[in-house]
Amino acid sequence: MSATPSRGRRRADSVRKISRREVRSTGAPSTTGSHSMSRPGGPAKRMAVVAIAGALLASGGLAQAAAHNAPGDFAAASLTSVLASKTEVPAAISAPSDATIAFSKIQVGSSTASTTAPTVKSEADAVTPVPTAAPAPTPAAPVDDPAAAKAFAATALAAHGWGADQMSCLTQLWERESSWLTSAENPSSGAYGIAQSLPANKMESVGSDWSTNAQTQITWGLTYIEGRYGTPCGAWGHSNAVGWY
Repeated sequence: MSATPSRGRRRADSVRKISRREVRSTGAPSTTGSHSMSRPGGPAKRMAVVAIAGALLASGGLAQAAAHNAPGDFAAASLTSVLASKTEVPAAISAPSDATIAFSKIQVGSSTASTTAPTVKSEADAVTPVPTAAPAPTPAAPVDDPAAAKAFAATALAAHGWGADQMSCLTQLWERESSWLTSAENPSSGAYGIAQSLPANKMESVGSDWSTNAQTQITWGLTYIEGRYGTPCGAWGHSNAVGWY
């Protein structure tokens, strides 16, 4: 069977492309043919441009870091250290115990100032207290002792110029009036005491103890008999006649 001649354009055999690195290392011309070498540019060129630009940017960053004498991470760490040093809390500041801090028209000192409490006077201090009267003493109870009263009366007769014979009349007279009791009191008339003084406070002319002291009452009674009837027997006779003296 005879071969039939092919018509149309002949299909080119596949040829492996040679990279630029191989070309540079061998120095040989590309085997891709004049067609491939005659078209500069394309993807390879673009990749080369990008690589060169990246290299330039990288070299610029390294140069800037070198200008600051530190790599990027070290510079950031230095910046953090500087900021931290600016925010450190200062150490405690001490001052002498007697230091004085002066403000505008105000002075504050640490030394203890002696303060005196103000004296406060109340309205009661200005009021003169009224002296309280001492309570009146409780009067002594009358001493009722008829025998002692008669004995005192017998010794008092001579002071009035009377003899002992007057004692019998006096004994009967005051026995009828008071039974010789110091506390005797007539409920109807108010006469009081051994001599039955009316009113009772007449005996105060002899002594303030007239209500309790038998001798004060007897002294007043003998003076009354002398001035009114002359003698105790004269008073006894009048009492017998009218019922009182």
